[in-house]
Amino acid sequence: MITRRQFLSRAGAGVAGASLLASCGRFNSVQAGSKKRANIIIIYVDDLALGDVGAFGCPDPSTEQIDSLARDGVKLSTAYTINAPCSPSRTGLMMGMYTQRFGKYGLSRGVPIPNDKPTLAETLRDAGYVTGIVGLEKWDIGRWDQGCLDRGFMEAGMHPPRIEGKEGFGGGSSYTCVDGSYLTETEGGYVVDFIGRHGGGDKPFFMYFVPLAVHLPNTEVPVKYLQRLYPDHSGKYSSRQYLRATLLSLDDQIGLIRKKLDEMGIADNTLIMFSSDNGGDPDAGHRPLPYRGGKKGKNRFNLQWEGNFRMPTILTFPGVLPAGEEYKAMASTMDFYATAAAVAKTKLPDHCEGRNLLPLLRGEKTPDPDDALFWHTYTSRAARWKQWRIVKFGQETDWRLYDIEKDPGETTDIASKHPDIVKEMDKRFYNWRNQMPEPARPEMPPSELLKHTARGRHARRPFGLGWMTVEKWDKIKDDPTQWSEHHARKKILEAMKRK
Repeated sequence: MITRRQFLSRAGAGVAGASLLASCGRFNSVQAGSKKRANIIIIYVDDLALGDVGAFGCPDPSTEQIDSLARDGVKLSTAYTINAPCSPSRTGLMMGMYTQRFGKYGLSRGVPIPNDKPTLAETLRDAGYVTGIVGLEKWDIGRWDQGCLDRGFMEAGMHPPRIEGKEGFGGGSSYTCVDGSYLTETEGGYVVDFIGRHGGGDKPFFMYFVPLAVHLPNTEVPVKYLQRLYPDHSGKYSSRQYLRATLLSLDDQIGLIRKKLDEMGIADNTLIMFSSDNGGDPDAGHRPLPYRGGKKGKNRFNLQWEGNFRMPTILTFPGVLPAGEEYKAMASTMDFYATAAAVAKTKLPDHCEGRNLLPLLRGEKTPDPDDALFWHTYTSRAARWKQWRIVKFGQETDWRLYDIEKDPGETTDIASKHPDIVKEMDKRFYNWRNQMPEPARPEMPPSELLKHTARGRHARRPFGLGWMTVEKWDKIKDDPTQWSEHHARKKILEAMKRK
């Protein structure tokens, strides 16, 4: 098997290879002055459309802090999730590879991640980082026994138990916890606490912040956020107003995280990588412009379009990356793993297919104009190469072709005008697709764990308030009475009664 990383390495031999070695040397010299390797924070939002972020063209307020990341860093205007929707997207980021290589195509919850390939968390943990995760609803990776604390994270902010009847996607993933707290604020508080405890230590830290926001149901957002955005409003709020308020609540947490980094004097030694897992939700009134696509649609019709894959992606690293710049070449969430490994000064595992983005964003390495990306999720098949995008949906046998630069809304199929382009991209797509095994089947947990793992669709994860360490988790993970949502809710409600 020739991975994308190996292909790019071979294609970039010679002069390009010498340039890469030189750029790596310059990068290491920047970091050499630091006594401690840089901290790494990944913020991976749920269902955030590119067109809903001010830095990417949204005219509506509520992303001031996200926009400040772009002002202080580099905006990647042609960056993609490597798979969609949520579970394969997150799996691709955490594994640094095309998920189809181990049979994960569509949502396919419960399909295991490889045991012989380290996750990003495992690689950074083994490199000496303190690894933490916040947002356990959105770990959303692997088999029932491949939870975040089983695959490299040392600490996890526990998921507060939700109001009974509001658990899981059957009734909507509730943001309102039994103690009355609002999940987005709780998650932001976890991240700030983690930074406070580890930002001044001898070891660098890795924080993987995967909030539930801005996933539906957005109607649970506290009214204070609606009032800030719409002080003169009366009557019912629209779906889009709820979306913007939910996004504002998350934006506030990002501001608090950055404030904590500044207060501790570690902002200049912290890389922040920001992106979204897939396109927005039409039911939430998302804004995919200038593209189209996102979640849902008949037979998942919306998934096929550019707007479901092109994500609002920003990297901020003061003193290492330039401020206020735009990177227009293609990138993907596979690249986050390789970038983090470079910052950690540790070997990139052989299975990884991404690239270290830092030399590219700093202009020390020229982007490969021949680079291509591929997708196969449900019945949507697509590829990007140069300015071109080919796509098939459902039972279509012929490719549609779009010039995505001239026609971002994909309104005019020009396949008949460019048969040579279609032929070349068809060859590239099937060279990639034919490397992949057939879709794998989910692996179910024992029957007694079905109700505690969303019937096998989610890995075991601890519910409660506060932090769970991997040491404690290893002692209790086989006993759901110690971590399941039902039992954690009962304990919290009993404690509230005693007060």
